[in-house]
Amino acid sequence: MRKDMAKVIVERPRHNSQHGHFTPGRARALTDDDDAPLRARVKPTRQEKTKNLNEHLGPLKRYLEGQVGRPWDKVYSEISAHLKATNPVQQHVRDHLDDFVAVKTRMENGRVMSQHKYLGPVPLDQEWRRFYVHPRTGLLRKNAQWRSWNAKRKDARAAAEKALHARMRVVSSHVQLHRLDDGGWWEVTLKDIVDERRTVRVSDSRTTTVPKPWVDVVISAGLSARAPEELYGRGGVYAARKRALGKKEKKAHGL
Repeated sequence: MRKDMAKVIVERPRHNSQHGHFTPGRARALTDDDDAPLRARVKPTRQEKTKNLNEHLGPLKRYLEGQVGRPWDKVYSEISAHLKATNPVQQHVRDHLDDFVAVKTRMENGRVMSQHKYLGPVPLDQEWRRFYVHPRTGLLRKNAQWRSWNAKRKDARAAAEKALHARMRVVSSHVQLHRLDDGGWWEVTLKDIVDERRTVRVSDSRTTTVPKPWVDVVISAGLSARAPEELYGRGGVYAARKRALGKKEKKAHGL
């Protein structure tokens, strides 16, 4: 493990230290001999070089990747030799080990289980860390079932799109084909929900305006228990008409 791992991970380089960056000066008004206005700039000043804390954990990940197959006790000893717990910055790096390595593991029904902080024992496919210590051998192993959060979100989106495609097709902006709760395919015509109002007389001398009523023919018929936003893929619309599709129409749409 490189001796400067703490600096590599926690410190950013100094700002403006490579190219001598200058802060532009502030413009001020001047006059010539005839009192005509001139413009000049105050001499620019060099910005102060500073360092900031960083969270660049790539080197730590690559180091652990290279230690796969080695005893965790030896790997941890090497880390401890270069990252001291008495140094706050170095201890900060040591704290990140728990983000990548599941150390508390055990065998249960032939499967490796890791100890989750809140959920208790969980299998490796539910473990967020990409490495683990095998409970029998003590070797650092790579979690083959680990998936990044981005990959999980991508999989969830793909699954949602697949489920939506199984029950809905979009023909146009206001015509959709739906497989509803009765198991059949229906053509549904949508209309926008607009804030239209009508005048209603409440007494001989007074009237008021109320929203014009509208009825969603799919939901009112009990053909779907989904909320309209989920059913139609967007809000602000309702089903004004519905029609069951015949065999030829379903075949034409590939249903």
